Amino acid sequence: KDYEYDDDIMNMEDERSLAIKKAMTKLPEADRIIWCLYMELASSRKLGKLLGGISHSAILKEVSRIKREIIKNLDLK
Repeated sequence: KDYEYDDDIMNMEDERSLAIKKAMTKLPEADRIIWCLYMELASSRKLGKLLGGISHSAILKEVSRIKREIIKNLDLK
């Protein structure tokens, strides 16, 4: 099933959102913070600036690594 945009999507308790929440709890705290900030800012450049001038390419590399970890930790039935 495809999702339509919903501001409150992370409060929904369907199977996929629960699996993502569970996968994210397995991440180190620093990775969760980077992921959430990246999702909020929707910009590697803005996040890099916020984190003290880290290059956007370094941010994208970290975001890609974190995304792979989330996918690896997914427990979909």
